[in-house]
Amino acid sequence: AVVSTQSTGQMFRTYEKCFLGSDLVDLLMREGDFNSRAEAVEWCQQMLVVDVLHHVRLEEQFLDDATLYRFSQDEPEYSSTLEYSRPSDNPNTELNLYQLCFYEKRESPVSLVVSNVRLFVTKEYHQWPLPRLQPPLPPHLRGQHFQVLHEVEISDITMLIVTGYTLTISLESKCHELLFETLAPLTQLVELLSRLWEEIFGFPLKVC
Repeated sequence: AVVSTQSTGQMFRTYEKCFLGSDLVDLLMREGDFNSRAEAVEWCQQMLVVDVLHHVRLEEQFLDDATLYRFSQDEPEYSSTLEYSRPSDNPNTELNLYQLCFYEKRESPVSLVVSNVRLFVTKEYHQWPLPRLQPPLPPHLRGQHFQVLHEVEISDITMLIVTGYTLTISLESKCHELLFETLAPLTQLVELLSRLWEEIFGFPLKVC
């Protein structure tokens, strides 16, 4: 499942490569481990805080409605710095995947977020009471809920190594090891990364 971005007109202006806040929440409720839309909204709010998502007019609150958002790499000034371009017949950028797994054999899970050009490994820090059980805390009382631990350019991946329930993502200078509880999400991630990598370079990514 994906949330597609597109050019959208709003308030007499056209915004490029954007999506509705409600569409992203719909995706997270289908694919993520959330008990309510309010909890998914809190996750999206933290993605704004760590600059994974941006409001098209740079407002600081995430809303579960027709408000427009885009990924940070799709901001006009950011996209111009990319060293490669997407295929000309595929102008849209998508949120392709949200998953939970374990990173580098740690006991607590991490969240994976995959766009067309990057994979983000994020760590969740739950507060008490949990956000879904109360109104959102004011900014001066709310700690950082999500932290981006690692940001991987899909174009920097050199090889994927599957060993049982473990996926090793090899880069030129280091490796990232992800552990899954079942094969289904591991296979889904491998297939997605392979497809996105091949779209960039035009030939298959090596998978062992």
